[in-house]
Amino acid sequence: MNRLKEICEFNEREYRDGLFIEPDERTALLWERIDDVITTYEPRVVVKAGIGRGEIIKRMVEAHEKIVLVVVEPSLELIKKFIEDNKSDDRIRKIRYINGSLNRFPVDYYGADLIISIDNLNIMESAPVIDEFKRALEFEAHLFIAGVVLDDEDIEGTYDEYMKTLLPLHNDYYLHEDLKTLLSLKEFAFIKGKAEYVDLNLNKQHDYISSVYKINEEESREVMASSEEVFRNLYHFDGENIKLPYFTGLFMRKKIKTNAPV
Repeated sequence: MNRLKEICEFNEREYRDGLFIEPDERTALLWERIDDVITTYEPRVVVKAGIGRGEIIKRMVEAHEKIVLVVVEPSLELIKKFIEDNKSDDRIRKIRYINGSLNRFPVDYYGADLIISIDNLNIMESAPVIDEFKRALEFEAHLFIAGVVLDDEDIEGTYDEYMKTLLPLHNDYYLHEDLKTLLSLKEFAFIKGKAEYVDLNLNKQHDYISSVYKINEEESREVMASSEEVFRNLYHFDGENIKLPYFTGLFMRKKIKTNAPV
């Protein structure tokens, strides 16, 4: 199975279950940040990378009637499912859907005033995806990114290594300062944002993943056993639950400076 197909299937499951992408308990936090960005900067064309659970999309079209909302989703089946689930809502019909991959972002150069990416980067190749976001954004337009990051003291990426034993699609979790650095190198200026802790039940996560993928249980237990002290000290592990830093950040695509003619 190729990776794009796996991502499509992952997105379809997450639309239903929502453990990794836009879980219900983060909706209020995400909506507060996104609503503030749209109200403050008044973007005309807003592109959301992925349908997610659909709740953020519905809130955007309800609260901000003037925006042109475009949703880029790798799974055609998920687009059809979302439209069918909301067929009685006239506002959903106004959304423009594009079936396509995030690392080959099917949006024209300078086509977007705001791109919203939530919980995507840990299963995608971050650098090419961000390059595509940059290409599709107007100069001095904005990129809103949200996702789990590592604790600032987890320099060795302990939690990241643990996730790689569980979830085949997992790519990387960044330290949030490293994520900001990556975006700076991609010509994005950091506007505002912060990391806040969210709760996660590791047993629930393990059971959810093992219902879909074959987990290397021995390797997973070994990583957990060798890293338990780090989990307890940095992620407040109590034997079952941990607290993960969750970063929401707003960035602006830098305008290219040209030398004035002599």
